[in-house]
Amino acid sequence: MNVKKCKMENGKWKIFLYFFLLTPLFALNISVTILPQKGVVKAIGGNKVNINVMVPPGNSPATYAPNFKQLKKLKNSDIYFTIGVPFDKKYLSKIKEINPSIKIVYFGSLIKTTNNPHIWLSPALLQLEAKVVSDTLIANDPKNKTYYLNNYKNYINELASLEVKGFEKISQKAFITFHPSFYYFAEDFHINQIAIQKEGKSPSFAYLAKIIKLAKKENVKTVIISPEFPTKYAKIVAAKIGAKVAIISPLNLKPENTINQLIKILK
Repeated sequence: MNVKKCKMENGKWKIFLYFFLLTPLFALNISVTILPQKGVVKAIGGNKVNINVMVPPGNSPATYAPNFKQLKKLKNSDIYFTIGVPFDKKYLSKIKEINPSIKIVYFGSLIKTTNNPHIWLSPALLQLEAKVVSDTLIANDPKNKTYYLNNYKNYINELASLEVKGFEKISQKAFITFHPSFYYFAEDFHINQIAIQKEGKSPSFAYLAKIIKLAKKENVKTVIISPEFPTKYAKIVAAKIGAKVAIISPLNLKPENTINQLIKILK
């Protein structure tokens, strides 16, 4: 082998070794329903987990159907974290059929019973969700217990700090949104969420008039529009009361900076 060819072979070997070392050898394979869950699992699991998100950003958990590639990843998953959205209710039995050995864990198992699944928008409830993730990972990978516990402590400290700082940032005491996604977020920071959608239905003109009247009384200055839901009613209300419109997708919190995005919502 000549010197040039030898150098090329060595270069290829170094590249292979670099990526080999970056990839966890015995990582847990985790599936979650929506993107915000990935942020919590990644914060605790770090490089000890591979994460598969079933409902991609921009899709609704009420209507999305998984593709073949996702179903294949499910077959190789050790744990599935549900969160109570319609996708879970529709496909949970199918998931068990595909992978009978998969451990299904509800993200909100430490949270008191609720009909509203949007528990990932609350710093307080995120701390409970993080505990569920930490306990589950430790139970399935006890040799890395210290690693998971350290990550868990760091994460809940960040969330606790966000709660404290949040109270200092908020001057408005009410906001409007079409879908009641921000219920727990509002509850955490003692703000009034005024939802246009009622019991899953679009508002009547009479109900819309009530919303506008209440918004004026509460001096609402912000209307949140989420791309996953109809926007026309929120825009009508915003125009009537002279409020600014903020576009926020509760399903599209990027997993690498979930806490920063919660701060952005506060602002």
